[in-house]
This record gives sequence, structure tokens and C-alpha cells, in this order.
Amino acid sequence: MSRKFVVPFMLIFALALFGCNLTSTGTTLAATVIPISTATVSLATAATPSAATLVDAATSIPINTAVPTATVPAATATLAPSATSVPAPTHTAAPVYNPSTAKYIDDRSTPSLVIVSLFNAINRQEYLRAYNYWTDPANSLGSFTSYAAGYQDTASVGLVFGQISGDAGMSQIHFTVPVILKATARNGTHSNFAACYIVHETSPDVYGAPPFAPMGIDQGSAKVADMNASDSSVLATACSGSPSGPMVVPVVGESLNIDKNNFVDNRSGPIETVSSFLNSLNLKQYVRAYSYYQDPSSYPGAYGPYAAGYANTDVITVTFGTVQSQGALGSLYYKVPLAMHVLTTSSSTQTFVGCYTLRLGQPAVQATPPFQPMGIVAGKFSQVANSTNVSALLPTACN
Repeated sequence: MSRKFVVPFMLIFALALFGCNLTSTGTTLAATVIPISTATVSLATAATPSAATLVDAATSIPINTAVPTATVPAATATLAPSATSVPAPTHTAAPVYNPSTAKYIDDRSTPSLVIVSLFNAINRQEYLRAYNYWTDPANSLGSFTSYAAGYQDTASVGLVFGQISGDAGMSQIHFTVPVILKATARNGTHSNFAACYIVHETSPDVYGAPPFAPMGIDQGSAKVADMNASDSSVLATACSGSPSGPMVVPVVGESLNIDKNNFVDNRSGPIETVSSFLNSLNLKQYVRAYSYYQDPSSYPGAYGPYAAGYANTDVITVTFGTVQSQGALGSLYYKVPLAMHVLTTSSSTQTFVGCYTLRLGQPAVQATPPFQPMGIVAGKFSQVANSTNVSALLPTACN
């Protein structure tokens, strides 16, 4: 069932309150008013015993890490073939996830990762990217200029997630996400905020034509919390008065398993982006697949013929080679060699070896909405015999 609620929104005033380091409880702040610097994301297991550690569950392979800028490092995780099982997140006492400012996180696979990505963007002063995680930022946040200006006095934030709930209906899911924002101002003062976000997703299965809208934040609120209160007590009331659905949604970590039992919408790096693209093909979510191209009207062309081209594709598994990266004129380019093993709907098998080229405009210098995330700009592939040792071909696949 679709849900709506109204949250008072006073972004500039709220940020001014934080800059003054107010610590009294009950002050209502605007949605997502607390930036993040070195984020510490932990899960309050005392209040939410089902929460899981945000860990990287993907298998690592060597890649080129010599990126010509520190803004977006090359991917540090990649994908085992989808037939390989990916370890599930581990339940532990007081689990903690500590992304640094050097790690670029742009992941909309789960509601918790949308929030993590939001604060990662603010941490890195990539304010246009942060603005883009809202489904209707102009109405929810006001102008981008005012939004970006509001974060100048915040140095860092730690995130503590409570139990996330979901309410599904009519191909729509609304997630209620309670979280504590443990903020540090640039003058060294500390404040805690009890925050609540409503994250919305339209089922990717229902899209019949572009454009595709990924999971994003519909609404949010935050209020100053007592610094001496326990995390569990703060989280217990963080979303009081907000809708709460019957679904219990775990706080899960990153997974790049592309098979049909997983959902990946992760543009944190080139391997992550291509994995998300292939996952959408396996799920037959062709409008979502089309959205991973940066300029799809130019490449691969019109949506109709593009989607029809996958009519006989059933399951894709993948093997990645070493990613190459270079910078040029405010952009980062990545070449991703890969081999795809395709099972068709007629149960025949085909093998392709080739290369995707991806581009990301430097997030810190993108200045005008909308933000353009990492996307595919070119690809070339050749079919080879199924018995081919593809590993021997990957080093030259992007030449």
C-alpha cells in the first residue's frame, strides 16, 4: 500500500542549529541535515537483533588501482561467476562498518545502502550526488545551491541503523529506516540526531519503457537526541509517527552476485556497474539494464530493438579480467575485460569475450542537476568456442 506523510522541512534553519551545537532533545531538523565525513556505520543489535554487518561479500581480484585522481579510486571488489556462492553477511555483537573518505560508494541495492551512499557523498563533498539520492530533491530539499551550502560546518557523522521495515503494494515498496546520526562539527563539538527516512522503490519488473527510477529517498526527518541516551532507546522512537509496514528488512551488506536470486544496483566502481547491468539482464529487467548506459540513445540505440535482442537470453555468468583506468578532462574512464557464458532459453550455451568502456564525470566537479553516475559508453564482444580458455583472452580483450 502506498504511504505518504508530511515532515516539516527547514533545511537552512536546521543546519544553523547544528552549527550552534544544540544538544537539547525535541528539536526537529530537516531531512538529512547532517553530513558525513569518516562515516562509522554500526547496527544497534540490542534493539534490532536481526541486523547484519555491512560487509563486502564479493570476491576480490587484482585490478589497476593507479587512478589518476584521488576522487574516485578504482574498484576494490569484483565478482566471482554467479554460480559461485557469495557469503552471507555475518551476525555479530555490535557489528560496525567503517567506510573511509577514499572509498566511493554509490549503491542503491538496499534501503540502508542508499542512506550509506547519501552520507558517503556528503563526506566526500560530492553534494550533487547526495542531492540525487532524493526522489524529488527540488521539492524535498529546495534548490541545490542552498542544499550544498548547508553542509559547510559539518565534519563527520557515524550511522547506527535500527530495524528497517517495509510496506509493499501495487508494485511499490516504502521502507522506513531509523538511524542515529552521530555528528561531529568542524569545531570539534559532537551531537546525536534521531533520524527517520522513507526510502521508496518501484519494482523494476513493472517498467515497460525508459526512463528507469532507482531506489531513492522520499522523505526524512531528524531531531536532536540526548548524547547520554543508549542507541537502542534513541532508535526505539526515531520513527515514531512514521508509517511502519509488516516487512522486516535486514540491514545487509554489499553483494555482487549477479544471479536471479539477488538484486544489485551498485555504481561504486566499474566492476560493480557492469555486475549490476548483468544482474538486471538475468532478472529480465531490461529498462533497468538500459539505464546503465550513459547515453543509451547513442549507444546501444533505441530501447525497443535493444530489449528484443535479449529475448532468447536466460542466464549469464561472468568472469572479469583486470580493469584499466585513466583520467581525461574531468572524467574517469574504465575498460573492463570480461567473458560471458550465456545459457539461452533453448538450453544452448554461448561464450563471448570482450570489453566494456565506462565513464564517470568527476563527482566533485559536477555542478548542475541531475547528477550523472558511472555508466557504460561502449562495448565490443566476439563469440568464441565454449571450450575456449577465456582467462588467456582477457588480458588483451580491451586492446
